[in-house]
This record gives sequence, structure tokens and C-alpha cells, in this order.
Amino acid sequence: MVQRGKNAETKHVICTVCDNYCPLKANVVGGVLQGLEPYEDPKAICFKAHSWKEHINHPDRILHPMKNVGTRGAQRWVPISWDQALDEIAARLRQIIGTYGPESVAVSSLMGNVSGDQGMIRRFMNLIGSPNFISGLHMCEGNTLQVHRATFGTSIAEDLSSANCILLVGHNPHRGNWAGQAAQLDAALARGAKLIVLDPRKSENAWRADIHLPLRYGTDTAMLLGFLRVIVEEELYDKEFVARYTYGFPQLRERLQEYSLEKVAAITGCDAQQIAAAARLFATAGPSVIPWGPILDMQVNSTSGIRCEDLLVSICGFVGKCEQLQSPEPALVNVSQLELHEMLSQEQKEKQLGADRYPLLSYRGYEPLRAAVKRVYGIEWLDLEASFMANPAAVFRAMRTDQPYPVRALLNLGSNALMGYVNQQGILEGLMRQELIVVFDHWLTPTAQLADYVLPADYFLERPALMNQDGAGGAMVQQQVLQPRGECRSLYALLKGLADRMGLQSYFPWPDDEALLDYRVSRGGKRWKDVESAMFLGDAAQVNPLETGFATPTGKIELYSTVLEQLGCDPLPYYKEAAQTPRNAPALAEQYPLTVFVGLRDKANYLTNLRQIKSLRRIDPCPEAYLHPNDAARSGAEDGRWVWLETTHGRMVLRVKCDAVQPEGTVRVPHGWWIPEWKPGWENGLSGAMYFNDALILPDEDWNADAEQGVPNLRGGLLAKVYPVTPEEPLWEKLQNL
Repeated sequence: MVQRGKNAETKHVICTVCDNYCPLKANVVGGVLQGLEPYEDPKAICFKAHSWKEHINHPDRILHPMKNVGTRGAQRWVPISWDQALDEIAARLRQIIGTYGPESVAVSSLMGNVSGDQGMIRRFMNLIGSPNFISGLHMCEGNTLQVHRATFGTSIAEDLSSANCILLVGHNPHRGNWAGQAAQLDAALARGAKLIVLDPRKSENAWRADIHLPLRYGTDTAMLLGFLRVIVEEELYDKEFVARYTYGFPQLRERLQEYSLEKVAAITGCDAQQIAAAARLFATAGPSVIPWGPILDMQVNSTSGIRCEDLLVSICGFVGKCEQLQSPEPALVNVSQLELHEMLSQEQKEKQLGADRYPLLSYRGYEPLRAAVKRVYGIEWLDLEASFMANPAAVFRAMRTDQPYPVRALLNLGSNALMGYVNQQGILEGLMRQELIVVFDHWLTPTAQLADYVLPADYFLERPALMNQDGAGGAMVQQQVLQPRGECRSLYALLKGLADRMGLQSYFPWPDDEALLDYRVSRGGKRWKDVESAMFLGDAAQVNPLETGFATPTGKIELYSTVLEQLGCDPLPYYKEAAQTPRNAPALAEQYPLTVFVGLRDKANYLTNLRQIKSLRRIDPCPEAYLHPNDAARSGAEDGRWVWLETTHGRMVLRVKCDAVQPEGTVRVPHGWWIPEWKPGWENGLSGAMYFNDALILPDEDWNADAEQGVPNLRGGLLAKVYPVTPEEPLWEKLQNL
């Protein structure tokens, strides 16, 4: 129970234990944190946030810098000082850059884990001369925002409070995941908003939907093309909005002729009349909204599917209503400016790995927009710190093959790179060839077990921050509530420490995080102490492209994308059947009869994190494969049995959970499992990562990737088989204790 009294105060924090970033109130009495509560709007908090005390005080939390004095992965750790660690890391970086060039240094980070980096990671990279930044945002949210930019010249953000109809594309927000969005959805439905759900499973939200379309895994894009066809053919679109604000409607209309209702029904497995009814509801019940969710972010048709979402809200005239256009917050020095992309030479930008094959999310993808962005907004800016990314598969390929050039150093900043991408076997091979691996984290993760240096990171309650993506109508303000434990430091302290030792101190003039935040809010004539007590900052008058014109080459919403056209990609959305489906590979399906869906989240963890927390682990104790009972019976794997799940790329271990809601002929696989209580090192497969993580079954080859951004396909189009783990196998005994 939260205590109240004279010494009580409330501070504002942004929970980063998942990617919904819920605003919370931290109740402090006499300088001691008593607990967390939901902020007023929306009232949302989940059990992951309530585990803060276990996380902060966990006995396995890394509290001091460590150096591995053995061979890679040997776990011969010795404690060292921060100064020694930074001195040695900086010296090794200088040596590697001098030998191989600055492009040989790569960074992997997930911004939410560090409460946003205020642009400092890319600032450091641009100053040393490396274009090879990668992030899990490549296949989750970052690729979505890049498609928004190609369509609108900026991103859009949904506002469920003003929506009369909500379309969930495979997305299932609930109070265990995306708690804030789930609260907004509940409120919208309570006031009478309609709900359409596309989901092969009868999810929690599918049960309360006005229309549920149980489509075949991986066919979301075909379904949305069917929606567009119905709306255009029946003239349900906003003719005035289309004529005034969009470019390429005739070309879109022609492309949609390829997607008759009968064809879409055959592809998706859904009833044609139900598809038409859903499309009509979306167009006529509006304004309608499509909340962001990661389902389309990880398909072979990812770019086209996200484009279809953008086109639906555009032709129906919902842009600027419940789909809000984003623009720079004038009260802040924006992240794009802090990143100093202009300091990276064009020669180095052209070395960005994977940009030749997959241009949209790279530096190449911004070039067609550069002039238009400056014309509309007055500055060059992006609305996500993870823009201009290298292709992760290309980076790891360069690590293991030296093609097209060597990558010899990897900085993992709030990232578990071994487990966070695809082709884990290939990533491991590349990591073993590195001359320097640095990890900044809370735990001795499987990636940290391969590192040369592990540096202790602060927790979100232990740092001040602005959670701002350069265009969300302002920023959320995070106050520091606790002092970092042990020798834990902030990401900025780490980067400044390296920069000072590499001759870049003049570019990192701020002595600490608060001084950096002072600078960020200085544009509004404020200092951090003036704004930190507010939950939200900014939301001043924004640029409105409906009045100024859009930051695209045509100045309009590009239904026909001249950006994609300039990059040599299809300017209109399309549907392509994934390579490994029973339709495309019937002979292979005889051997591998199950279609895989990877990444449906467990309730009590996030990505590869939180499995150390006992209260959460009791909720999700081990990795489970959801199988229809008939498929389990055919595989000889009854409920609760440990099995191998194998694809043509590799195999992983899971425990069977029979689930009648899982579509027959499919299997659901969770993401990010390892077993922290297993001792680190090779003997235990890097604490189980080499047995349990989904990246073991996922290839990084072109045939399994989105053509425009190289996003790997995880959600429909990979075939698998399941068979029991037997008592004769060495792993058997370990599994019995889980």
C-alpha cells in the first residue's frame, strides 16, 4: 500500500519494460520509492511495471564493470574500474578503425531500453565515421515509420479517442501487453466505437469484435488490398480529400483491379462477403483508425502491407482526424539535429551495409525526401532515432565473411544482439570473429557472455529522460526517482566517456544527463528543472501538411510512391505469396506440415528480458509452442511434452501447449527465450539461448525478406515440423527441471 504524508511527493516516469511506454506516477515518501501507479490518462499499468523492485535489487544484476580475460565466451570475468574499461575500449576502437576503417565498427541498440538516447548514439557513430547502426526497430516500428515517411513525408500516430471504428491488423493489445493502448481501446469500445479484427486466432479482442476475419497467416496485405478494392469500386472513399491531397489515385485504382474479392478470399481463406462488409464498415463508420502493432512489420510483404494501411486512412479522408500527422516539437532541440548526420561523409554513407539491396530504411531512402522535408518543416528531421539503419543481416554477414568489408567491433547498448535478429547461428559465427564486443546492460545476457567488456546500465527509474521521437506532439518527461545502484551509469555517461578519450570531447560538452536535457529544452527558453515536474512537454502549434503541403516529392500523400520509384522499388502496394507456404512449396509441406508464426508475445516478459524476475516467471515459466490438439497428436507430442521445432534453417526446443484456438496446421512460437538461471557459457548453450530462442529457426536469406527494407518474414511463409525430445538426448535431464 502506498503511504501518504507530509514527506510524500509524486514524480513522473515513463515505463520502458515494454514498448508501449506507459506514463506512470512514482510515489515517493521521505526519498524512498513506495510504488508506481498509472497516470490519469490512460489509466494503465501492468504487472511487468509492478516488478520494478525485483528488477532493481535482483542479485544477478550487473553493478560493476567487468572484463573477460579469457577467450571469447570463456567467462573469466574480473572487476575493473570505469576508467580502465573506457580507456581500453577507446584504445581498441582506435586500433580497429586505424586497421579496417571506421565502417568496421557497428552498434546495436534498442532505444526504449535506454529511455531514448537523445541522439547520442548516432552522434558518436557519425563523428567516428560509421554508418552501421542496427536495431530491433528494423523489424518493429522503425520500418513502419519509414513507410509512413515515404507516403506522407512524416509519420502518423493514431488517436483512438476520436475514432468511431478501429481496425486491428493481427494486433491484440491487452492489459498484459500494450497496457496503455488497451486502456484506450476499452474506452473507445465503451462509447460505442466499432471493432474489426484480422487475426487467424480467436484472440481476446476478436471475441468482442463486430467483425472478425480469421485470415491465413501472412496474408494480411492481400486482405487490405481487398479492403481498398471494395472502397474504391463502391466509391466509398472521400472524393474531395483524394482529389485535393493525394497523388496517384488512377494508378492505385488500376493496381486494385488485380485484387478481386474472389481472389482475396481465395488467398486469405475468408468469406468474400465478410471481407466486403468489413471494408464498408471501415469506410462508412469513420473516422476510423488502425493502431500500430508489430504484425505487419515482420512479413515478406511488410512494406506493401503498411502502405495499404496508410492508403486506407488516406483515401477515406481520415488523415488529420484520428490519424494525426507528426511534426517537430518547436520547444525542443530535436534528436535529428543532435545526431549530426551531416558530419558523416557521403562516401561513408554509401558504405552502409545492405543499402544497395534494401534501400528504403537506409540513408538512400531519405535522399528522395530531403528537399521536401526541409521545404515543409524548415529543418531536416526524422521522427525516430533508429532511422538511416544498416541492414542487420548484411552487418552480421560482413562480420563472418568480411564481405563487402570487415566488421570487427560491436557495441551492444541496451541490446541482446545474439538473440535479437534472425539466423542466430550466423550471428554467433560473426560475433566469434570480432576483435571487440562491448555490452551495456543489466544482466549477463547470452550476448554479454561473448563480450570483452560488460558495463552496468541504469534502470528507467534511475535516470532523467525525455521520451521524444521528434514528432509526437511533444515529449513525455521522466524524472529521476532513484540513484543508480552500485556503479551503474547512464548511456550518455558511457558515450561521453568514450568520446572524451577519442578526441571528440568538444562534441559532447554536456557534463551529465541533466545538462544534456537542459540543452534539449533550451529552445523553449527553459531549463530541465523548469519542466521536469510536468508529465508532458510541448504540444505547441505544429506544422500541418494539410495546409502547407506534404514533405514528399509531389507535395501530396503519395498513393503512388515516387520515393519507392526513385529507389527502384514498386511504387504501388502488392501481394506476394511467401516462398515457404503449402501453396508455393507443396512437396516441402509434406515434410514440414506446420506453418510458423513467430513472436506472439508472452504476457510476463518483453523481448529477451525479464525472465530473471520470479513473480513474472511464475506467469510464463518456459517457452511454449501453441499447437492445435490434432497437430500435437499427429506429431506424437501431447500437452506439456518437450519437443524440437525444426525448419529448413534450424531447430529450437519448446514445450507443447495444446490450444484449440490455434488454427490447425500452424504453430505459434514465442520470441526471445533463454534460461538465466542456467550458468553462463558454452556448457549450457549460453544459458539456453542456443536451444530456446526463435532466431535459431529463422533464415536471413533474401527469399525470406521484404523486398524494400529487408525485413525478415516471421509471420506466415515458413514451414516447420515438431517431434519429441527423447530421454536419450543430453538436454533431456535439464528440461525436466524447468
